[in-house]
Amino acid sequence: MPVPSDLKPWLMAAVVVDAPAALAQSHFPAMVSSMLVVRLAGQVECRGAPVPPAAWMSACTTATVYTHSGPVQAVGLVLQPEAAAALFASARGQVNTLRPLAELVGPEWAEVEHAVRAAPRDGARLRVLCDFIRQWVAPPSSCEARRLQALALLQAASDGTTEDGQRMGLGQRQFERRFVAHWGMAPKQFQVIARLNSTLGSALAAPGGPVVDLAVDQGYYDQSHMARDVRRLAGEPLQALVQGSRSPVSAHWPLQVGAQAQPVQPAERAASMRKR
Repeated sequence: MPVPSDLKPWLMAAVVVDAPAALAQSHFPAMVSSMLVVRLAGQVECRGAPVPPAAWMSACTTATVYTHSGPVQAVGLVLQPEAAAALFASARGQVNTLRPLAELVGPEWAEVEHAVRAAPRDGARLRVLCDFIRQWVAPPSSCEARRLQALALLQAASDGTTEDGQRMGLGQRQFERRFVAHWGMAPKQFQVIARLNSTLGSALAAPGGPVVDLAVDQGYYDQSHMARDVRRLAGEPLQALVQGSRSPVSAHWPLQVGAQAQPVQPAERAASMRKR
């Protein structure tokens, strides 16, 4: 579902999950974005551990499988990559992580979660979550300053080094350490995963298009280079992912969400996704 225009710097999409019992898993590719999710029904596990009913799911550097028990209903927000650490200081530098939202937000979260669960419809539940983000980032919050700092790191990583080999006035190793401290991954790894996310979104938006053209458009050396990245970071070949996502009940439904959210991404992030 689309997000309010004033929250587009923070959110990529609002999502409603209504998974039948027959859908035993959800398959997520590696991704640079993260999610806030409130589960209303069902049980979900990841790597053998239960997922908290209200959780922040961080960016991931590998494909991730979530296992369902019974019908699963949830609402959530997909955050822009730079939003997580800007919203929650303790999320800085964390990847491949699940954390209870109460732990990230603090005592204020209890009231928000109660309002989400008490809302009569999914649209109303998502409005509660959007209002929470809106109030959380409102001045005098320092969230916007942290978001701009994160974007500055991304831009510096995309621009390359100056003549003296520096970025943001830092040597290469110092810059990479600062980037990893904020993003939880090195600049190159971020760019590779961001490019994968862009590739998957483009492949689903235009299924059946020439694969070689897709590889060129996304900045890969060639088709085999793209195929290796997709299999390594998404867990399956590109064609299998595209075909699997076409079913109305598919473990690859996160790819459908990503494809729908992709057009709202800022130009500066699209450029960084295509960097080799």
